[in-house]
Amino acid sequence: VTGLARVDRRADAVVRRVGPGDIAVFDQVDLDRRTADALVAAGVAGVVNAAPSISGRFPNLGPEILVAAGIVLVDGVGAEALRIKDGTRLRLHEGRIHVGETELGHGVEQTANSIADLMIEAKSGLSTQLEAFSANTIEFLRHERALIIDRVGIPDVEVPIRDRQVLVVAAGYNHTTDLAALKHFIREYQPILIGVEAGANALHA
Repeated sequence: VTGLARVDRRADAVVRRVGPGDIAVFDQVDLDRRTADALVAAGVAGVVNAAPSISGRFPNLGPEILVAAGIVLVDGVGAEALRIKDGTRLRLHEGRIHVGETELGHGVEQTANSIADLMIEAKSGLSTQLEAFSANTIEFLRHERALIIDRVGIPDVEVPIRDRQVLVVAAGYNHTTDLAALKHFIREYQPILIGVEAGANALHA
């Protein structure tokens, strides 16, 4: 498979720039379904992921969607993937990344069978994650009991919130586009706007 490289560390940034026949290059552990659907819709020829597309922490559908659509997926390439220059014409063959005859790096070319094996492992890893999550939740409830149950330590907010709509914005796939789509709702209902990390920057912009 050959195509022009569209490179960015963040998958959501690459998704906005790829077109038919391109090769998307990014760094995302556990490739999610939403990103995969967007890459399929864009018509990419291949995907190079610096990170493992399935880490084993939990079952994620992104890799399966790409491979089922006939898109070549090479993952676990490492940091050298992000050193590829944007716009370079790449050739992907058996997990190896070439420019002309020069090999730039290599990873694992995922197939339907390899993904099925990884998903079996991921399903067992999910139970471990759920156990850890449950333990963390119990510890959090114990530690923050006074705040959650007795409401001791909740900060006073000068902005009146009672009986008002609240819109919470957190960074995610296409979150700026989603926010723009809500401008009529925001104008009509004048909700309280709460920005979480990069979501605050989107609200400010």
